[in-house]
Order: sequence, then structure tokens, then C-alpha cells
Amino acid sequence: MKRRVVTSEDGSRTLSLTDADESYHSMFGAVTESRHIYTGAGLEYLVSTLGEDKSIRILEIGFGTGLNCLLTALHAYENPAVSFHYTTIEKYPVTPEEIEMLDHPSLFEKTRHKAKILSAAIHGAEWEEESVVLKNMTLLKIEDDICDALPKLVAGKFNLVYFDAFAPDLQPELWSLKNFKTIFDSMQSGGVLVTYSSKGTVKTTLREAGFEVSRLRGPKGKRHMVRAVKPELL
Repeated sequence: MKRRVVTSEDGSRTLSLTDADESYHSMFGAVTESRHIYTGAGLEYLVSTLGEDKSIRILEIGFGTGLNCLLTALHAYENPAVSFHYTTIEKYPVTPEEIEMLDHPSLFEKTRHKAKILSAAIHGAEWEEESVVLKNMTLLKIEDDICDALPKLVAGKFNLVYFDAFAPDLQPELWSLKNFKTIFDSMQSGGVLVTYSSKGTVKTTLREAGFEVSRLRGPKGKRHMVRAVKPELL
């Protein structure tokens, strides 16, 4: 997979595929998009719905540049009373050279030193082994094809899913009913899935998988995004 580092509109860097018109994050703002969709409409929303049990088990579909994971780790650092367990799947991991050029820690002026430490811990973690990123956060990186990895997930484990795969037009197999049903089964009741795509087919497929689907305001450059919730058991 050939790719290059590019700078998005908000100054944050991401990766772009050289043989397809597709970038890992929005070119209107990589960090803006991640904050709005994943740690905003996803993580912060889920936290607001939890009771005393502040245990968050995240599944990320598409580790990509690691930006979503870094933002989550910074949130975990600022919320030590909450425990985080982060599982992510990626078939084509970023290289050390790409990580250096992306330089995501530089995005966080007030917490740059901590972001640099966390980024090193995230990208330095061994694949297929659970690693401790913080006292209250573990990370498991799975290097595998998403369609092959999903059936191996434990049922009823996750309460938050970051669905950040490449666009449905580019990789439609990742957005299949079969995959969404598998993800649905892997989630706890009341669990939340967020994704940048608000295509009609995506919303329909999520509903067919059993989710309650809401269309929300999207980040800059995108009118809408989707949040899907696994209904509570009656």
C-alpha cells in the first residue's frame, strides 16, 4: 500500500493513498475530525451515559495513523478514575518513518511532552500483545485483515466502537451486514458505535444489524456523521 504524508487544513498531518483518492482523515482537518466524531460524539457521549462503572472497552476498526488512540489516551490521562481497554485492528501498520513525519504530539501545545510519551507507548507497543499505556489504559493492537479478525472477537465485550475504515466506495466489504452484525454481537447493551460515513446504505445496514441509528452534525467539510447504539436489554 503506497501512501504519503499530507497536511490537512487545520495543520494536522495524515496519510493519503497515492493510488486512490482517499486519505486516512479529513483533509478539512485530521485532528478536528477525530475529536468531533470519535472522542466527541463517541467517547464523551458514552461517558455521559455510564453509571458508577466507569470502565470503557473500545474497539477501533482501522488503527491508521493512531490519532484516535492518542486522543483517547490523552483523555484517559486526564480521567484517571476511568479504566480504558483499547483494541484496534489494522492490516497495514504505519512505519516508524511515517510516525515521525506525522508528528502528532506537536498538535498538543499544553500537553506536548505527555503526548510524545503516549505516542511512543502506543506505536512502540508490540502487536498481538496487550500493553500498558497508562495505569488506567491497556492497548491491544491486532495486525490482521478486518474481515478475518472480526469473527474472533469476544461477544458482549465492547461498549464503544470507533468505525474508521476506508470509505464504503473504496472497501465495501468492510461495511457489510455480516461485519456490522459481528460488531453488534461483540458489544455490550447500550454500547455506542460512531463513524464518519452517513451514507444511506450505511445507516440501513446498521439498522438491519440491530442498531438504533442517529444522524448527527458532522465536522467541518462533512454535513453529517452517524452514531449507532445497541439497544438496552428489556
